[in-house]
Amino acid sequence: MSRKIKYVYSDYLIKQANKNPAVKGRASLTHNLIHSYGLLEHMELVRPRVCNTADLRAFHTADYIAKLDNYENCTPKEKINDSDSVEEEDLNCSLFSEIHGLSYDCPPWRGIKSYVCCIAGSTMTASDNLVRYHKDNEIVINWCGGWHHARRDKATGFCYVNDIVLGLLVLAKKFTKILYIDLDNHHGDAVEWTFAASRRVFTLSFHQLECGYYPGTGSALRRGRDKGMGFSVNFPYKSGITGTQYIKYFKKISSKVFNYYEPEICVVQCGGDVIVGDPLGGSNLIPDDLINCVKHILDFQKPTLLLGGGGYNLQNSSRYWCLLTAAVCGISINDDIPAHNADFLTYGPDYCLTIESKLFLKNNNVDEDLDKQLQLIEDGLEKYLNCKEN
Repeated sequence: MSRKIKYVYSDYLIKQANKNPAVKGRASLTHNLIHSYGLLEHMELVRPRVCNTADLRAFHTADYIAKLDNYENCTPKEKINDSDSVEEEDLNCSLFSEIHGLSYDCPPWRGIKSYVCCIAGSTMTASDNLVRYHKDNEIVINWCGGWHHARRDKATGFCYVNDIVLGLLVLAKKFTKILYIDLDNHHGDAVEWTFAASRRVFTLSFHQLECGYYPGTGSALRRGRDKGMGFSVNFPYKSGITGTQYIKYFKKISSKVFNYYEPEICVVQCGGDVIVGDPLGGSNLIPDDLINCVKHILDFQKPTLLLGGGGYNLQNSSRYWCLLTAAVCGISINDDIPAHNADFLTYGPDYCLTIESKLFLKNNNVDEDLDKQLQLIEDGLEKYLNCKEN
C-alpha cells in the first residue's frame, strides 16, 4: 500500500527545539542532514502550530504553567558584555524552582514558555493531521517531539513538556485503541503512568533498567492498573544489549501486542540515545537495528506518528533520524555525507552516516533472563487481554 509521508517543520520549530540545553543545536543538525540528502522532496511538509496555555492544561497543571510564564520574560542576573542585543537563548534566569523541576537537569531560560508551546504544538499538529487523514494510512514524522519524562506538575529528565501525552490526548478524541511504542533507551515513564488505568492507550516500552540508571522504573511486572491492567508492557534490558537480541524480542513482543490489542493507530518514540556511543545510553545498537524494528511496526499498516526524544551524541542522533527518514521514504542514500551540508565538518573524521557495529560495551544480557521476561509478558497478555472485552 502506498503511504504518504509527512514531515513536521518550520524554521521557528527548529529555532525553538535548538534551545533545549541538553540537546542544544540538535534540531538543526538533524534537519540540515535530511535536507542535504534531498529527502524533503519525498515528503509533504506540515507547518506546526504553536499551542497555547489552554492546550497545555489538557495535561499540565496550572501552577506549573504559571511558573513557565514567570520565566518567559524574566530578567537575567546581568547582561553579557553590557550589550543591548543579546540572543534570547544566552540568557539563563537566575531564579530556579526545584519544586517544579526547573533546575539541575532541566534549567530554565528566558523564553522557555515559547519553547514549550512550540514543541507541544508540533506534536499536537502531527496528531491532529492523523485524526483528519487517518483513512489515508499516513506516516507523520516530528523529530523535534518525543519528550516522555515530563510530569503534569514538573520538568524532569531534560523534558519540559510532555508533548507525547498531549498528542495522544488529541488522538484519543478520534481513536479508541492507540498503541504507543517507546524505543528510547530510558523508560517512557510519564506516558505509561498517565494512561496506566486506561484501555484507550496501550503503552509498550523497551528500555535499559539497572541500579542507578534513570529513571529506574519499567519492570516487566508493571502492567498497568485498574481497568488498564494488562495494557502496559515493559521489556527492560541491561547495558550492552546487541541488535540480534533486541530485534528478536522486539518483533516477538510487538507482534503479540498488536495481535491482542488490534490498535487503530501507532505512535513511536524513536529516542536517539538507544544508539551505541551515546553518553547517556548503554546499548550496542546501531541505526539499522532500530530501523528494522520501526519497519516491523510500519508493516502493521496503521497510521503512524514517529517522534524523536533523547539522543545526546548529537551527530549520531541526527545520523539515525536521517537514515530512518530515508528508510520510511523508501529511498537509498549515499553513506558519504554531502559536502554541501551546512554542518559537514561536525561529522568528521570520516564524514559518513555509518555508525560502527562493533561491540563498544560489555553485553550484560543473558538470553535466558530475557526469555523469562518474554514469558512474563506473554503470560500477562494472555491473562489480561484475552478477557479485554469483559
